[in-house]
Parts: sequence; structure tokens; C-alpha cells
Amino acid sequence: MDTAIDDRTRMQSNQQGWNRRALAHLDSTYYDLDAFRAGKSSLRSLERGALGDVSGKDFLHLQCHIGLNAISWARLGANVTAVDFADEALKIGRELADGLNTEINFVHANVFDLPQVLDDSFDIVYTDYGVLHLLPDLNAWAKVVAHFLKPGGVFHIAEIHPILAAVEEVDGELRVRPERLPSGPLEDEVSATYGDGYDDVQHIESYKQYSWLWTIPEIMGALIGAGLQVRTFTEVPVDCRQRFSTMVRDEHDEGFWRLPGDPLPLSWTLSASKPE
Repeated sequence: MDTAIDDRTRMQSNQQGWNRRALAHLDSTYYDLDAFRAGKSSLRSLERGALGDVSGKDFLHLQCHIGLNAISWARLGANVTAVDFADEALKIGRELADGLNTEINFVHANVFDLPQVLDDSFDIVYTDYGVLHLLPDLNAWAKVVAHFLKPGGVFHIAEIHPILAAVEEVDGELRVRPERLPSGPLEDEVSATYGDGYDDVQHIESYKQYSWLWTIPEIMGALIGAGLQVRTFTEVPVDCRQRFSTMVRDEHDEGFWRLPGDPLPLSWTLSASKPE
């Protein structure tokens, strides 16, 4: 853990790293931009089923990365504003949307600064997969979510399960890590990204990534503290990518992976509403 710098500087290091990841993801099989341009949706059944019909809804997508899910929601009729702190990622998103004649308002901002640069309210605020661990302050994040929701609006998140931080794969077997995990900030030297699967990672110029481990009760507490009402919560034994070598494709949704026997929850979803 590095205590010599502040959280804003840590997030700037993460921003630089995610710009590098975004450029690598242009050629990744995970994002498969050729298929996406040909009309394939990047949304999985878990996201689509939770939100239902979004046609005509004002939709805010936080931490959108290169924008595939934001574009997919727009293809379903939502009026999408998409936000990310990585300018190279947003450049890719804008070029994709323009090439597909899809109208999206892309906003370059750190999520904590968004109320100072965006003056709108939304029916739906949404975020997904691998976003919360990049945030140093859950309470401030939850207040941003609540700020942008219209009265009666819905926040929805699909996220990687925090239990995965407590397990590791050793010789093809999952084992509980022997040490207690600190909450953060954790510092890692990152030189690869998840773009091409478990056995074929994409290498990038290394950077320091800082992360924070949040429990589900902490996440719920932050949202409730911001005035939102939790409506639904689910844990599911599927993951958005192959995190361990023993994981296999989900037979019901090719966008997901699962462990044989479904021994652990791998992802979770939550919906919360803003009182009218």
C-alpha cells in the first residue's frame, strides 16, 4: 500500500492505465469490435433482463470505458449519456458511435466531478463490471448516483463479486487465500489487460493501478445513506470473463463463464430507486 500520495493522484494513475487498456482493447477478442459493428449487442442476459424496456428513457452510463454497452443501450432506444475518466476510451467510443450512426452524449470526467460538468437528470443511472474497485470513496460515489436520478428513477449495477478477491487458483484448484485482504488502497504494477482471454492476455506499457475492495454491505449502505431505496439484489454463479482456467462457457448465455458445479457467486446485481 502506498500512503505517500492522495486518492486523486491514484485515480490519475488509473486513468493513464485505462487509456492504455482502451487502445489495446481495439484488437481484443473480448470486445470483438468487428462483430459489434456488424450489429451484435455487447449486453448479456443479466443486464437486459434487469432493466427491461429502456426505449425513450434518459439513461446515464457511468464508467463506460470504450462505450460498447452504452451504444448497445442506445440501440435499444435509450437516450444515453456515457461518462468515463479515460479520454482515449471515450475517443474510441465516439468513433464507434459515429460510425454506427448512434447518437450518444459522451462526457469526459472523473465520476466524482460529474455534478460540476453535467446538468441533467435521468430515468436510469447504470454501471457495470469492474468499476467499483477503482473508486476510493463509496459514499461520495453514491451521492453522485442519487444526484443524477430523477424522482422515481432507478439505479442499476451489475458487478464482479468481491468474494473473488479471497480466492486464488493453484494447480487448477481454487483455494482461499491465507492472508486477510486489506480494504485499500491496494497498489499493483499492471502490464497486461483482460482483452484476449485467460491464456492469451494483451500486454501493455506497465502502470500502477490502485484499487479498493468494497463489500456488498458497504455498497448497499452507501446507496441507502445517499437516500436511495434498494429494490432488488441478486447473486449469480456467472462471470463476464474467464477469470480461472477451470471456468467454462455458460450454455445459456455465451457472454458468461462459470465454474463447474457453480460453487461460488461470481457476479451480483442491485437495483435501487430514488423516492418520488
